[in-house]
Amino acid sequence: MAIDPIHEPLFKKYTLLKQPENDLQRRVASSAGRRPRRLTAKLRTVPASTYFVEIDTASCRVELFDAACRLFFRARLQETLARHSAKLHAYSLLADRAVLLLSAPSRWPVERLIKQVQQTYLHYFNQRFRRRLRSTQSYSALCCVQGIELTRECYRFIERSPLIAGESICLGDTEWSSYPANAFGQAGSGLVRHACFDSIVPDKRGSLALYRDFISRPLDPLYARCLSEALHTQQRVDAHAMPAGLRATNE
Repeated sequence: MAIDPIHEPLFKKYTLLKQPENDLQRRVASSAGRRPRRLTAKLRTVPASTYFVEIDTASCRVELFDAACRLFFRARLQETLARHSAKLHAYSLLADRAVLLLSAPSRWPVERLIKQVQQTYLHYFNQRFRRRLRSTQSYSALCCVQGIELTRECYRFIERSPLIAGESICLGDTEWSSYPANAFGQAGSGLVRHACFDSIVPDKRGSLALYRDFISRPLDPLYARCLSEALHTQQRVDAHAMPAGLRATNE
């Protein structure tokens, strides 16, 4: 029987409704499979910034009394890094302060990281020595460092801190510094080399000797004083913060 052109759309709709449910689902799935897929949006990655951090005894009540204290502090620091998407580049754990160079997406995770490490350490210190110390500050310095040259100088400033403080006789004779790992490639240190060295030391093997030579040259006292003052008084420091014409190292 011929179908009237007027009633043909209604007949097709009725026939479709009378089809088995499984067949209908296959048709829908087949048509969906032929649809073009939307491209998955790529997540934007925030470039990490570099931060100089100091935690001292006077304002933060963090006293690294002996080897056990420093070992506990370093272990808690390394455990907390991944939790806050941070990378540690250099550190020196001195008796009266800890100085760090690390990278993180922003200032906020760095502040959270420092606070957690400090609270955990103070709890350990109070239990061990039967004290009731409370932190008045989370850190004594937290400064964003900008620029390749200035970041390198912060490396040198931190690695040479034990020498300046009189807690080391020569570079590499203390285990409470990042220098042995950075200069001799010590495995399992958890340290990450900063990109500021990629331009002068592109390969890891050749970088060790060049790194030792770089750190061995002491900072000019005037430059070191200006750098320390800038790191402790400003939230962001770049090359323009240093006096023009002042050389960083003693030749």
